[in-house]
Amino acid sequence: MVKTTPPLLSAEPISSPEAAVRALADIVRDYDREIVACVTLSASMHPINMSIISKAILNQSLIHPREVLKTAILSNANSIMLFHTHPSGSLNPSREDIAMTDQLQKACIIMNIPMIDHIILGRGNQYYSFREKDILPMDKVVYATKLDDINLKVAEKQSVGKRLQEKKEVVAGNSVSKKKVKIENKMQR
Repeated sequence: MVKTTPPLLSAEPISSPEAAVRALADIVRDYDREIVACVTLSASMHPINMSIISKAILNQSLIHPREVLKTAILSNANSIMLFHTHPSGSLNPSREDIAMTDQLQKACIIMNIPMIDHIILGRGNQYYSFREKDILPMDKVVYATKLDDINLKVAEKQSVGKRLQEKKEVVAGNSVSKKKVKIENKMQR
């Protein structure tokens, strides 16, 4: 069982991107390279902790949802907020930033740990909030409530298709083996 303790980073709830930047930006702003940090939040939106997920090369970070979700789960987080720095000062998200945010958001939806925002920190108090800019839909997932709404046929079709492909490969392999045997028999005569 995870023991809950008072917030370590800020007594102020993170109710807006400005509040997040006020509470947490000083911790990550001074790095000379891109870093990605995950702030885990309680149900009252108070930060529980912050984990640096990736320290990268000068202008690029590599993260995987597994590392972000690990810190969220171990912190018993209700939700998370992602921060990353752009030491260049540019606030524009790159294609990689957008793809990473999309992938992470989908993983968070599956785990039922909402990603509240992804904030890019520039120089000073400048920031770019994915939520404010509405760059990605950060919606809640809608789960089926009736058996008729669950489409298991998709998984079944994929499974049947895979088995058929495997059978074709076995048959093709057997044909090749039979031809080899015939050729070897002819050569021995």
